[in-house]
Amino acid sequence: MKSLAGPIIGAIAFALIGLQPCGAAEPEPKDGGTIVMATTAQVQGFDALTTRSANRETTMAGGLVFSNFFTRNDKGDRVPDLGTALDSSPDGLTWTLKLRPGLKFSNGAPYTAHDVANHFQRILNPSRNQMFAAATGSLKEAVAIDDTTVEFRLAYPWAAFPSIFLIDNFLIWVMPTEHEKTAGPDLNRRPIGAGPYMMTEWKQDDSITFEKNPNYWNPKAQHLDKIVIRFLPDPTARFTALKTGDIDIFYEPLGKQVVAARGDKGLKVVEYVGTGASTVNINTSVPPFDDVRVRQALAHALDRNIELKVGFDGVGTLATSFWGANSEWHCPDVGYPEYNPEKAKALLQEYGKPVKIVLQVQPTAIMSIPAQLYQSFWQKVGIETEIRSIQGGPSYINPVLRGDYQLAMWEVADVPDPDFQVYQAFFSKSGGNITRIKDPVLDQAIETGRRSLDVDVRKKAYCDFSKEMALQMPILLRMQSNYFAITLPRVHNIPLMRRGLVRLNEAWVDPR
Repeated sequence: MKSLAGPIIGAIAFALIGLQPCGAAEPEPKDGGTIVMATTAQVQGFDALTTRSANRETTMAGGLVFSNFFTRNDKGDRVPDLGTALDSSPDGLTWTLKLRPGLKFSNGAPYTAHDVANHFQRILNPSRNQMFAAATGSLKEAVAIDDTTVEFRLAYPWAAFPSIFLIDNFLIWVMPTEHEKTAGPDLNRRPIGAGPYMMTEWKQDDSITFEKNPNYWNPKAQHLDKIVIRFLPDPTARFTALKTGDIDIFYEPLGKQVVAARGDKGLKVVEYVGTGASTVNINTSVPPFDDVRVRQALAHALDRNIELKVGFDGVGTLATSFWGANSEWHCPDVGYPEYNPEKAKALLQEYGKPVKIVLQVQPTAIMSIPAQLYQSFWQKVGIETEIRSIQGGPSYINPVLRGDYQLAMWEVADVPDPDFQVYQAFFSKSGGNITRIKDPVLDQAIETGRRSLDVDVRKKAYCDFSKEMALQMPILLRMQSNYFAITLPRVHNIPLMRRGLVRLNEAWVDPR
């Protein structure tokens, strides 16, 4: 058996810019107290077969309730949590997960390999919601060998498979088998997990509260008595609530608020730069976007430096591929279209038809201000743009998933393996190809990156992918993934914000 007990194979190199005093050591953790984090969106639920796509707020809440099989330290090394070992057969077709003995769910029921296997088989059921089944890649089945051993059997070697067990995600949110079978539609709002906290109150449109799981395997890691995720969509209101002490963590501040907080000794800024990027998805299956010249014209017409300055207050880095300079998958000089309005006009003239488009955005400053800039840039080259504002959540997500859109602001997630970023979203036969792109060069690169276990072969494949994306333009790239949280000084030990997530269960606070 091939063990992955050491550093994560193919892990992406990330950069953390800690904006606390250089050399300042964290004091010893204190137990007790409550932490309140305000967010722009609401938690959607906890059942992979009910919720089609999980936003970050949902993922952070799920991490509290369900925990991980493994976590990662600052160096990217794997750290046991609910799991103690994950081993591969020599051919990469079988993976064996060992669970920590004696685990219990928050309701006191034993947490066993049978629950884990049942959970994965439920996701794989072809008669159910397949959005998350698609993320299981080549997984054929999960089988409980005994109470602490699960065997995962793959149809073909899949390099990204072990990454599933390292990140907070729906695929590993295991509930008691009987609860999954009997809760019905309520399952989405009645989570029972084996994580450090359990949900005790859910006030729709207001907040969701978590308290210590009395059956968690590691009570020494449960520093906080209570955690509250509060829905407060207006970023100005979130900043005010932070400065008045009504909340402890301001999640997803605007660029100008980050700049202001950096100069405020009464606040701390946590920043994380990861792979992934904010994007504009293009539905390539509908006119005029079924013509690559129009898609290229859209890109050449945009002055992204102006967007960085005006839309993001100069905070962040422009993206030219999913994988920035800090990533081992980074491919320089992919040929992403530069700002060139004259070339955009020439491409549109060659296309020869009027171009009227609809851009879908959310009514947030981070989308609405750039959208207005885009509208202005495109108007200058002869493209008429309607901005359609839709509230975040299922109303925004579902039209994109079913292909009922033209352009939509979106995001390529920050995850530990590029396969999760490209296969489902851009492989022509994935079932989750939301841009509807069908390109043999992309397909070949994606397949090679998925199936090869050779890191060098994968790097070349994803470089080929990046270059072809810059030609075909099924998406417009905006900013490299740059995540921020602003906290009060009483908040300590916010770990690396991988995927933009604040792992609140690892934090602790000074008493008020």
